[in-house]
Amino acid sequence: MKFLKTGMLLLLTCGLLTACGQTVPQETENNTVSVQETAEETVPETSDVAIPENKTYPDGTADIHVTVGSVEVSLDELKTNEYTVPVYVALDQSSGINYAEWGAFYDARCTVEQVPFDDEVDFDTVCSINAEKHFFWTAWASSNDNPYTGNLIRLDVTLPEDTKAGDVFAITYSPVSMADKPHVWNSSENDWVKDGTVGWTDGGITVTE
Repeated sequence: MKFLKTGMLLLLTCGLLTACGQTVPQETENNTVSVQETAEETVPETSDVAIPENKTYPDGTADIHVTVGSVEVSLDELKTNEYTVPVYVALDQSSGINYAEWGAFYDARCTVEQVPFDDEVDFDTVCSINAEKHFFWTAWASSNDNPYTGNLIRLDVTLPEDTKAGDVFAITYSPVSMADKPHVWNSSENDWVKDGTVGWTDGGITVTE
């Protein structure tokens, strides 16, 4: 079910983002809009930011839960696909959102590229990649609360040509941006980071024989 595709991406400067202290709602014809954080900022040497915890309820559920895909790929498959592996990041539990920002670190041996148009991706997420820091930050927004789950983003991860069986390339969720601001998971009435539970599962690529 495609419920968040839009033909218009509004790429806003850092001063208009929650990650930089402010949110500016916008609307398109189908009530969905994407936003982007400047990725060139660096993490401050000292920081007072409170790093959000990976939280779930006792039964393992969460108001919001994100899973970075874990992919196993053989050396033969790698060579056939020119060492590039698709990895999806999914919102697999949701209590409804109208705005989200989140990021991840990836293995420094890899290069990463977002694939913005894919039949398996359900959210029109904007992704800004900082290759020097091996980090990306994303943002998504809608004028309406969205109760659905689905794939937030597809990443094409290219591994080095000297990769061997047994190598593992981690992709780890980050609840803090390079602007030193916490991730955001909001609905029109709830701030799930402050008033609920936001959990995540890291992933990556494992190479087999």
